[in-house]
Amino acid sequence: MNCYDVVQDGVSLRCQSATELVTIPAQSYDVVITDPPFGGLLHYSELSDFFHVWLRLPLKDKYLEQFGTEFTPKALECVSNKARQPEDPDGFYKRLLTQCWRESHRILKAGGILAFTFHHSLDEPWLDVLESLFNAGFYLEQTYPIRSDETKGEGAKPGTFGSQKIEYDIVHVCRKRIEEPTPVSWGKMRREVLRSVQQLKDTLELHAKEGLPAADLKMIKCGKALEYYSRHYGKVYVDEGKPISVKEALVGIIQLLDEENSSSYEPPPVTAEPFTRQFLRIFDGTNEQPRDQMQKFLGGTTMSPKAFEERGWCLEQKKVYYLISPLEVAKSWQGKHRQKLISDYDQVMFLIGACFDGSGINVSDTLKNTNFRPHPALGALLSWHIKHGASKEIQTAALRASQIYQAWERQHPDQAKQLQLEFGE
Repeated sequence: MNCYDVVQDGVSLRCQSATELVTIPAQSYDVVITDPPFGGLLHYSELSDFFHVWLRLPLKDKYLEQFGTEFTPKALECVSNKARQPEDPDGFYKRLLTQCWRESHRILKAGGILAFTFHHSLDEPWLDVLESLFNAGFYLEQTYPIRSDETKGEGAKPGTFGSQKIEYDIVHVCRKRIEEPTPVSWGKMRREVLRSVQQLKDTLELHAKEGLPAADLKMIKCGKALEYYSRHYGKVYVDEGKPISVKEALVGIIQLLDEENSSSYEPPPVTAEPFTRQFLRIFDGTNEQPRDQMQKFLGGTTMSPKAFEERGWCLEQKKVYYLISPLEVAKSWQGKHRQKLISDYDQVMFLIGACFDGSGINVSDTLKNTNFRPHPALGALLSWHIKHGASKEIQTAALRASQIYQAWERQHPDQAKQLQLEFGE
């Protein structure tokens, strides 16, 4: 069948790039159903070459446009391939993916629906798909878990292709965003996420009794949480002028789900930024973690230890990650503009480090600095470190810093109240 043959009345098959659907008028379709490529885990054109090279032998004379080249076209293949895009393969993948979503956005009617399925695992390709989708002007209307693979094999080892583990995909049903998203604080979003998850509780408990794996239950909850986040994408703030990214939102959502049923563990303050909370969960009461333990802690979170190293929070030596001392953090900020000291973790480490014996740094000077704006979670983080600091020295310094910060709050009640109203609980 020719790629331009009419299949039946009103239906046609075309072979062209989804980044430029020039033959389709704007706002002319009610539904778009698609299947995004899976990042860098599958290189589709290389797989296609296996069939292309021998199919072209009998077909190249009749279908020159499709089989004229020795191999399949690769320039605009929407994958993350280091061999073709060595400088930024992931960026290339996201750019093309966003162009495809934007074309779908263009051809859909105002009330149209975009639907696609994607594997539910917490990996970078899934994040790239979601971020490019939101950037193209869509939001998640609804998510539906579906069984993607039937039971496979008899007696196979767990984790192999023939294992009997059942996997679930998530069907994403999206709509065009027809108005600007309204700003919302991360604190409010967190409460809405927990409320929506609670509404699913009875249904999910029923499925759990019937054998639905815990990992799949978690991803169903994540899907519901992301529906809310997508409606406010780009306008979910952890602090004034600091929107939260898709990755940070997902990390924060996973933390909430992990802690939802835990009553014995005292987690870091929920007002803290997701990356900060994750880091403090790992270094709770300790200043070092073996590399393999770090990787276990971060399994299923889309994060890697590199994210913390790049922020200057820890460093690796001989397969062990060590916490950067608060004193070192404080000294690294000496002589720098306080307006750039915006991360909640950097702020709390600065104040604690400044309260170390012999630091030579005056905490009050920074709090009085008009260019310094305390993070809404700063007070709670200082209090948390009094009991959970990585060493007695840190706990003692945290107590001093907390007392100084509380004095500042008493002297500036309006400013302290405003911070909590806008971005706190």
